[in-house]
Amino acid sequence: MIAPPLTSLTDDELVAHLRSGVDAAFCEMDRRYRPALTGFARRMLLGSGHDADDVVQDALIRAHRALRATDRAMALRPWLYMIVRNRALDQLRSPQRSESYDDAMAMHAVPDADPAHRVQERDEMRRIVEEIGRLPERQRIALVMREFDGRSHVETARALHTTVPATKSLIVRARDNLHTAVHAA
Repeated sequence: MIAPPLTSLTDDELVAHLRSGVDAAFCEMDRRYRPALTGFARRMLLGSGHDADDVVQDALIRAHRALRATDRAMALRPWLYMIVRNRALDQLRSPQRSESYDDAMAMHAVPDADPAHRVQERDEMRRIVEEIGRLPERQRIALVMREFDGRSHVETARALHTTVPATKSLIVRARDNLHTAVHAA
């Protein structure tokens, strides 16, 4: 039996292949998501002087390790965005390093570096990612394309083979369902 090409596999199938030792599955994940993740990181880091490519590279390395370390089910795409978001926030909280390192700069506390606050933020983000994974498929796809990929309503409608008003309705319902689920927990 001939295995299907990795490009035709779903995210869940790619994760299963990676966990079974097929390293090429992670290459396909990288090819599939790196451009959108880099755009997302670039928007988060805009004007900060931090490099979006470095943030995404670090996030993907962490994702690779985490995927191999657990067999827990996950919604891959939102989970990757969560990791990139967390790494970008870490970069935004860290002082910008210059070419000539100044010891005095290292002595300043990083604003909002309270560990308890960071743990709370990460727990909240994990809950949100879990709830995004529970949304009906079309709502989830529309929400992720719009909010994480930054696609327009027209692009999202084209990708979902629907109309712009239907896409807007999917996104509104997804946001409402997500808000209700997160605040009910």
